[in-house]
Amino acid sequence: MFRSVPKTLGEFVRDYELSRDLKPETVRQITMCAALFERWHGGPIALVDLDEKMLSEFLLDYQRKGRTPATVRAKRTQLLALWRDAADQELCRPPTRRVRKVRVPYTPPTAWTIEEVDRLVAHCATLQRWHPCGLRRSQWWALAIRIAWDTGLRWQDQMERLRVDQITQAGYIAVPQSKTGRVVVCHLSESTMHHLRESLAGKSRALATPWNASHETFAAQFRRIVAGSGVRAGSWKWLRRGSATDCELQRPGAGSPHLGHTPGSAIAARHYLDPAILAQNEVNPRQLA
Repeated sequence: MFRSVPKTLGEFVRDYELSRDLKPETVRQITMCAALFERWHGGPIALVDLDEKMLSEFLLDYQRKGRTPATVRAKRTQLLALWRDAADQELCRPPTRRVRKVRVPYTPPTAWTIEEVDRLVAHCATLQRWHPCGLRRSQWWALAIRIAWDTGLRWQDQMERLRVDQITQAGYIAVPQSKTGRVVVCHLSESTMHHLRESLAGKSRALATPWNASHETFAAQFRRIVAGSGVRAGSWKWLRRGSATDCELQRPGAGSPHLGHTPGSAIAARHYLDPAILAQNEVNPRQLA
């Protein structure tokens, strides 16, 4: 019934990648997930030996080690996707019995306020040394944060795809999003355009804020900037959320299109708009005497 050539889960990742148009980071995450499962198992897992009970035990053990429900659910999704694709290629049987589900409690999105982002930018002036693209690190990070705030672009779309020649003299950008394919129109503020022109005068380049090192290196450097600025601890995603929340704060309904979401989508409200910041626009009962 199945092909006689044995193949392990780790080896199958390459086949999975070849049949799909996946981002490098997605491939990296799936590869790490398969390796993690096999390391937990104690060695390579033959596709024909994949078993619902074994996968459920792995997920339970992984969660008991203190991983967040969202992280455990992501591993479940990735491993089941590999398993189902291998079954489609008749390399093993498909998963038919129940695999442990992971309930992820809803957590409202959290974002930085414009005052906090100003503090992040101000702290960048203290950074030493040079960025590989030829700019001072202080200049590169300040510009990267400014563009992220103005546009609300995802990390990949900004760091790996946003070209200088896409930006008009007036600061407008039409960017096809790598995740959805939808075009989002962004606008850089006058202050950001000033810093961009200043950086280009010092070092011409194709991409506005190129990043060629790993995601881990980026995250580690940004964590140090956040800590040094004294703002609340958060990730780069907080800039995208804060950008959309600030648009929504100024005009209700503006946050979703700013992110490039489909009109009427509820994704922005659930995953990007910080309700604590938006509460500034709410009407409260008058104070009692």
